[in-house]
Amino acid sequence: MKPEERMRVVVGLLEDHYGDIGHEEAEGRDPFRTLIGCVLSHRTRDANTARAAQALFSVVSTPEEILSLEPDELRALIRCSGFYNQKARNITAICQELVEDHGSTVPDDRETLMSLHGVGPKTADIVLNHAYNVPAIAVDVHVSRVARRLGLADMKSGPEEVKATLERLVPPDRYRLVDNGFVSHGKEYCRKTRPRCGECPLRGACADPQN
Repeated sequence: MKPEERMRVVVGLLEDHYGDIGHEEAEGRDPFRTLIGCVLSHRTRDANTARAAQALFSVVSTPEEILSLEPDELRALIRCSGFYNQKARNITAICQELVEDHGSTVPDDRETLMSLHGVGPKTADIVLNHAYNVPAIAVDVHVSRVARRLGLADMKSGPEEVKATLERLVPPDRYRLVDNGFVSHGKEYCRKTRPRCGECPLRGACADPQN
């Protein structure tokens, strides 16, 4: 099966199993909260990310307000996200850059977003896709793993290669379906260890099912 044909099958199976996942975000999220939420999400569970974001944004809502916090206050608010000392430093540095260089506004282009302290390709693409409705597939470990196992990307492909391949195979209006669908699928079925291949709803399109 050629990659283009395989992707068409995968998109259909994703829609059947997950629905139009991410469609409810069509109006876009707040860019600043999305950006800081990505920082909080590094190496932590979704539930802890949500708790930390809720605690932080119940007190502040702008870069200036975060910079007005004492360091101990900021660390305490995001403590449940884990690695809170490093995350507090990164958040502070990002807020300083936003205030000093960008008029307190989160940039809406990938290159400028990636110039911010600690912001990599995945975070930039999440902000673009979910806050600014700019079509982009944000490649994390789940998206990479699912794409490679399905045979859509080479097993040795890095994140940027996976991103380029997926964005070539689907039209921009399906990027969010593929992005969110692959993340959900990687967590639920196509796990790093002990994948649930026998129950996988994408099994019919998989290049190398393990069971």
